[in-house]
Amino acid sequence: MPKTVNSDLFKGPQQELLSIYLLHSLKKKPKSGYDLLSEIKEKTEGTWVPSKGTLYPLLKHLEQKELIKIKMKDIRSKNIFQITPEGKKMIIKAKKQGENMMKKGMRYGNLISDIIEEDSETHSIMMQIQHSLFLISKEKKNEVIKILRRCASDLKKEVC
Repeated sequence: MPKTVNSDLFKGPQQELLSIYLLHSLKKKPKSGYDLLSEIKEKTEGTWVPSKGTLYPLLKHLEQKELIKIKMKDIRSKNIFQITPEGKKMIIKAKKQGENMMKKGMRYGNLISDIIEEDSETHSIMMQIQHSLFLISKEKKNEVIKILRRCASDLKKEVC
């Protein structure tokens, strides 16, 4: 059985997702634990905010695994965390696994659509769009974003 990102690192899917997100966020720029919590709250529109009792032990664990390190303490003695080269490698590995899972999931999408929806055509089209997004080149990305924004705007007009 191939090793996954979860191998001996995290306990459960929620902590694995949170750990990978922390690494992803710290790749953009170093942050404090408070900054990370605030960011997650914003990204999830407040529907999920891990507790400090979840976040800080996880940051400590990532530090022990040498995926992040403390860059410095700010003026209020808050730790500012930054990703390490090993942490960046972990993100690449997780991204590849995520893409493979998405591709596999898309193969079964129409079956799942039939099970969960009366009208599986809508779900099937969404799966086709999602699959196409994996295939677009960087050069075409901006044009695709424009198309998707127009589509989202048109859908909003129809639904609302």
